[in-house]
Amino acid sequence: MKFLNKLKDILDNANRKKIINNLLVVVIICIIILISLSTFFPKEYSEIMDNDNIDEIDEASKDTKILETAYSDNMESRLEAILNQIEGVGEVEVMITYETTAEVVPASNTTKSEQTTQETDNQGGKRVTKQENITENIVTVSDKDYRNSPIVIKEIKPIIRGVIVVAQGADNPEIRNNLLEAVTTIFQIKSHKVKIYNQN
Repeated sequence: MKFLNKLKDILDNANRKKIINNLLVVVIICIIILISLSTFFPKEYSEIMDNDNIDEIDEASKDTKILETAYSDNMESRLEAILNQIEGVGEVEVMITYETTAEVVPASNTTKSEQTTQETDNQGGKRVTKQENITENIVTVSDKDYRNSPIVIKEIKPIIRGVIVVAQGADNPEIRNNLLEAVTTIFQIKSHKVKIYNQN
């Protein structure tokens, strides 16, 4: 009995030591992971995007979405108006889908600074360190309500994926062909990207 009790005590102590050792290993691994993560995501990265830049980017993305919707609606309305003028065509409805969205290129103010440090050690060796910083800010203009909006220097139109035309009179092959030619000519797209249906 004494032997079994001693053996049980030894095993309990060994298990406790094993658990403590395992916990220490886990804690050390966690510390190593935290240290390595801090080197991958340095503090300077968070300082690059200050609140002003984030607000400007949010405003620019909102303006881009508004521009995309306005562009799409405008193109559909203009196409409907043109197709409506074709002889034999009654009421027309159009839907245009896009492969890419409209892209707006805002004006930006780029500041570039370069710093060179030259060090000489006791043995006469020289070490040159160059540090280059580039800061880019979106140029904005304030409206009468003091809201900032980016200055747009370029608008890239979206690429059209396809066009659907639903028109009265499209059951006539000649009118259908005229509608097809009009759409392919306006957008410079191939005929397989255009579908024309007769309206009830």
